[in-house]
Amino acid sequence: MSQFEYLSVLISIIIGLAITQLLSGAARLIQLRRRVRPHAATLCWMVSLFLANTQIWWASFERREREDWNFFLFLLYLLMPILAFLLSYLVLPELGDEDEIDLAANFADNHTWFFLLLALLPTVSLVDELLETRTLPRDIDAIFRLVLLAFALIAGRIRGRHLDLWIALVGLALTCVYVATQFLELLH
Repeated sequence: MSQFEYLSVLISIIIGLAITQLLSGAARLIQLRRRVRPHAATLCWMVSLFLANTQIWWASFERREREDWNFFLFLLYLLMPILAFLLSYLVLPELGDEDEIDLAANFADNHTWFFLLLALLPTVSLVDELLETRTLPRDIDAIFRLVLLAFALIAGRIRGRHLDLWIALVGLALTCVYVATQFLELLH
């Protein structure tokens, strides 16, 4: 078993927990639909986070040739799935048997933490790449990560239920474009 195969198990577990949170949350929202006050922005973020989690897992395969793993570099790399898990957990409230589930109120309560963690995701990715390659790349991937960072920082400063959906739609569009560019890059 290679180092990558051994270390990728923990990455897969964390990503699996994040995706489980999103999918079981979606199923629970369907079950409790009569008591859920819908919030389209939350649903958009759920889709974005599903794509982000999948992209993080997929991108981890690029590390298969790396042989110089050490504990601290692995911890830094592990921060990406950890942040994605935390975002996936914060996007939905606990879906128990309470009388009413207010998705907008949950999003508002977690707004600052959500966008702070979202900003940390591309930051950690860029720092990880800087430490690995000793330089920041000047390619479309790095540009997208910087755009995602700026977007998260700006979105974190904007409050208002009427803007939540627009911000979530922009976040979803950015995520889709980023994932698409990553997969198109594989074709070349």
